[in-house]
Amino acid sequence: MNSLNRFEKIRTQIIVWAIFVFSLLLIPQMSFAATSSQQIISNMAIGEYTEEGSSVIQVSRSNLVQTTVLPVYSMNLSENNTKTVVSGQTVYFNHTLTNTGNAVDQYTFSASNTTGDHYDFTNLSVFLDKDNDGVPDGKAITSYPLASGESIGLIVAANVPTSATVSQKGIINFNVNSLNNASGTKLNVDTATLTNQSAFVVRKKFSQTTVANGDVITVRLDYQNLSSTATGIVTLTDTLDAGLIYQSNSGENWNGVTVNPSEGNNDPVGMNYSVKSNVVTAVLSSVPANTSGYIEFKVKINQINAVSINNTVNVQYDHDNNTATVNITDVSNTAVVNVAPIYAVKINGSMSDSSKTNTVMATPTTQGGEITLNNYVWNIGNTTDRFNLTFTANTFPVGSQLEFYRIDGVTPLLDTNGDGIADTGSLLSGTYLPIIVKVRLPSSYAVTADTTFEVSPQAQSVGDITKKSTIKNEGTLTAITKGQLVDLVNSPENTGIGNGNIDNSGMPWKNLTVTTSVNAVAGGQVIFPLNVVHTGFGTEYLLSANSSSDFSRLTLPNGVSKVRFYESKNSENCTTLGTEIGKTRYLNDGDNQLVCAVVAINPLNENTTVPIYFRVLSTSFVSGNNTSNPSQDMIKNAMTIQSVNTTAQIELMPSVRGQVSPLGTVIYSHFLKNNTATDLVGNYSFVISNDQNAFQSTLFYDVNKNGVYDEGDLTIRTLNDLPDGKLSAHQQVNLLLQVKNLATNNITQSNNTLVALSSSNSGQVLASVTDVTFVYQTQLNLSKLQARDFNCDGTADEAYSNTPLSIGQQDNGQGQCVLYKITLTNPSATGLETIFTFRDITPAYTVLFQSPSCTACNAVTAPALGSTGVVTGTLNRVAARQSYDFSFGVRYVGQ
Repeated sequence: MNSLNRFEKIRTQIIVWAIFVFSLLLIPQMSFAATSSQQIISNMAIGEYTEEGSSVIQVSRSNLVQTTVLPVYSMNLSENNTKTVVSGQTVYFNHTLTNTGNAVDQYTFSASNTTGDHYDFTNLSVFLDKDNDGVPDGKAITSYPLASGESIGLIVAANVPTSATVSQKGIINFNVNSLNNASGTKLNVDTATLTNQSAFVVRKKFSQTTVANGDVITVRLDYQNLSSTATGIVTLTDTLDAGLIYQSNSGENWNGVTVNPSEGNNDPVGMNYSVKSNVVTAVLSSVPANTSGYIEFKVKINQINAVSINNTVNVQYDHDNNTATVNITDVSNTAVVNVAPIYAVKINGSMSDSSKTNTVMATPTTQGGEITLNNYVWNIGNTTDRFNLTFTANTFPVGSQLEFYRIDGVTPLLDTNGDGIADTGSLLSGTYLPIIVKVRLPSSYAVTADTTFEVSPQAQSVGDITKKSTIKNEGTLTAITKGQLVDLVNSPENTGIGNGNIDNSGMPWKNLTVTTSVNAVAGGQVIFPLNVVHTGFGTEYLLSANSSSDFSRLTLPNGVSKVRFYESKNSENCTTLGTEIGKTRYLNDGDNQLVCAVVAINPLNENTTVPIYFRVLSTSFVSGNNTSNPSQDMIKNAMTIQSVNTTAQIELMPSVRGQVSPLGTVIYSHFLKNNTATDLVGNYSFVISNDQNAFQSTLFYDVNKNGVYDEGDLTIRTLNDLPDGKLSAHQQVNLLLQVKNLATNNITQSNNTLVALSSSNSGQVLASVTDVTFVYQTQLNLSKLQARDFNCDGTADEAYSNTPLSIGQQDNGQGQCVLYKITLTNPSATGLETIFTFRDITPAYTVLFQSPSCTACNAVTAPALGSTGVVTGTLNRVAARQSYDFSFGVRYVGQ
């Protein structure tokens, strides 16, 4: 019992603290009827098209728009009580308080005498009834916190004055008030009528308060005659919930003496006990004055889902031993047994069998192609849950892009609970969510023999992170042969010889020690001499460095501020550096070039060793992963430097994809958010890098938060460039990344722009995004804006923007509405003469409220109003220097 009290004390402190700082965190409950407040509904639009003469479907993504669910505070207090009492008695009135809102709330209690009755109670107090057995637990309380969906038993205790006389009534008003002024039932009225005959009470309890389906537990009915007068006949009727199955002949007894559940059979003198259709009836001939007793029987839990099973006992008794007078009716406390939540998940390739385990196979693809795999995430637990989705056991080539999509195959799965990981959203027990895994293979990778790769998507319960499931997905890359070879080795050590010989049995080939200081130059850099050896047709090689072998996401190692490549002045060593370069010179068959990789180290770090990978990649040839003809090679080295310090939790999102024409410009919209209660202040800078030399990127602060670049938007290089010179606690700002294509002839090229917020002192990367820009003849920009329609009349009640909004309920209790406007712009001088399709989907917790509108579209599709699903609009062509709007509206249907 002491450990339970300690647990309860800690629990209360945690919830109170959460309220105090307005964190409003969710606690897993038996029921998830309410959408959690502060839930972020994220959504982005998609555009699909093919360029003329091509059969490859291009996909463009809009910016991310967000809507935050406002907290809804509501409560329910039950029940009103009527009791028959004797003078001098302490009477207990049982109540249940439930937080029916979607956020944590704090409640205060007040029990008071009313006017207009016959007498006043004394010593009015409120107690918890944690186990719902009708008996006060612990000391009197005046307040208590509850999470969304949580209930607690409360008991109002009061003393009946000895001066009260027969038939007089005393009335108590029991008020519960919410810290956040919750709506709902806040008042119960308790009435006690004085008698000079018998006063009888019944309390019900379960032997366990938390159970699993199939458990057998004991039900106990305690009764007591509080008066000095014996009762007449007492009838107790316990109608069991459907989730409780009576267990016959399992030790049912009255005060320890066996009773028979069969009607009409012999029971002990003074008792007639029977059970029929799951209804337990016990008739007592009399209960002597000032005595108590009990009845026990067993029930089996017959409930799969995690719910609370509530039960009461109805009471009728002859208080004055006079059959001519009306019997008194009463009801026991509400006894509660909770079926514990079971969290479990299965991911597989079956939409009909949650137990099936099968490898998901994809149709083979060729170099630079895309593999699509159908998976299904099953909630095989007994309560609503959501599941984080990640990739494990990935053997696909470095540079492959792996993502999770909705069933339409084009809408990416987003994070719905703010932990930064794509997830399924809330999934009911016993249901599944179909998802698509897409793997886009790098255009720079080829094989000489058909090669099968695999990845295992993992679904992990958010309710219980120990519950996870994986399924093997396989895809085959068919062979394409090209005649060339490159080898990247350390010089002069000649370690890493052989294409694909990346590391030394997992260890780095070379480890250099660098000493840092407060001076950013002295001792603040280290140089790796690298030799690039080429065989085959002539080509150039792009140079890059990364913290891992996955060059699809470029992130510098911790403690590294930048990596630059230089020619060797004497072509023999890196003692003297020549011109800074981003790629090798044109290498003919048998040529080689010495490249000096200069790694700048941040000062003031503790000692640590970090790996660094270098890669060379042909600008003109496809590559493979074999020793006969690949056009890329990597090598793993390491540095012993000083490590970084921990900093605040910062979020930069989302990573976006877009298109640009030669000499064109594209703008990407991002959110930078401080998720902590501490201001982020200090020397923090935005590091921007493009993996292609033809691109130039600039970051802006979106002053008016409209998601588009305006003349007043400010260039931002450090946090000091923000209006307040810092990122305040819980602040979110809008950033715009401008990416310019400086080339005139780089059709089909793609560029990865890495934007990283890092500490200028330690080099720690706090947050980053990678925007992918594809070059096509026609440049198409897709943006998405939103506006609230508070009363759902179809008209926006504010200007459209990409600023995060908050949404709640209308006065009539229905959810408010959000209107979306997706704009396609072709700023180039070349039109798209093929079909373009707008594609979007009703986000989580919403239904379609306003059908899609697109004046230039020749066709639109949408689910029925009030339903969920994909909305589309089709343009036959996209004219040069023209814009097109596609709009629709949704209504919030959470609580």
